[in-house]
Amino acid sequence: MNCHSVSSSRRNFLLSAAAASLLPHSSFAQAPAWPTRAVKIVVGTGPGSGTDTITRLLAPRLEEIWKQPVVVENKVGAGGIIGTEYVLAANDGHTLLMASPSMLLAKYTTRNLRFDPLTDLTPVYRVFNTPVVFVTNAKTAQRAKTMAELVALSKSSPQGIFFSGAGRASFFNVSMAALAKPMGLRYSAVDFNGMGPLTLALLRDDTQLALSGHLAVKGQIDSKELHALAVVDSKRLTALPDVPTLEEAVGYKGFLPISWGGIFAPKTTPAAVIDFIARAFGTLYADEPARKSLEARLSGTLIQSSPALFAKEYAEEANVWKNTFATLGIAPE
Repeated sequence: MNCHSVSSSRRNFLLSAAAASLLPHSSFAQAPAWPTRAVKIVVGTGPGSGTDTITRLLAPRLEEIWKQPVVVENKVGAGGIIGTEYVLAANDGHTLLMASPSMLLAKYTTRNLRFDPLTDLTPVYRVFNTPVVFVTNAKTAQRAKTMAELVALSKSSPQGIFFSGAGRASFFNVSMAALAKPMGLRYSAVDFNGMGPLTLALLRDDTQLALSGHLAVKGQIDSKELHALAVVDSKRLTALPDVPTLEEAVGYKGFLPISWGGIFAPKTTPAAVIDFIARAFGTLYADEPARKSLEARLSGTLIQSSPALFAKEYAEEANVWKNTFATLGIAPE
């Protein structure tokens, strides 16, 4: 991912200047003495997931900027809750969280949650967005080649089709709950610990439908083992130009959940450190050749962000999900 120029020192200066424009200038008056040792970035999903992949691709670049090792560690389980609890328990100033919407959704799906995603963590930088795709297996695709046909197939049995989930509080499960009712899709969720087991169950036809970032199932789509039915976005994906949007597929016009990955830190983290961490991610975004190279390997796009902007978006999305759950009648369990 490194893109070298004639003068690396001048290049680094230009990148830092570009990144500085993404954040309040006051935050760069004096860099904090951070990091003083290795930085750990905890990912709440398993190896091979889109969030895990992009974090591992960014880690070497962050090492160059911070001049300290950056270790990516997977803490899988409970739709991201275990990873979040781990980071909050560590609270050592050098353990960060790369989270997805699942962490936020836990507030509305899990009773007696031991943390509040809105108050115990500080949003640092929204790193990337990833529209998700409905996929089925080759066997099911013989009976239902389109999303509309799959909806019809789901009504042929009392339990409907089986959906590969990642836990009741996960982004995939609650997105499915929000999307299925307006579409008239009947399903039963079967939950798995990680994208690997989830996808394997789909390939074996133990389940017939899943929501996934394109990256996680790209190989199986290319080999025709899996069949993409619809993109949950307002426009088609460049990587899947023949796959219709959900509106094109079934006329759906409601809320479109989009997965994302963002860096969070415990609320006790000093503001100067928060801005310094965000500055590093702004530097990566400002490196356009490297960014385009990275995006070509992913199913999403890197985002220009800042602590203030991410906090605003995070609060707005929390309100959308709160209202969505109220409309669907979903209460914490």
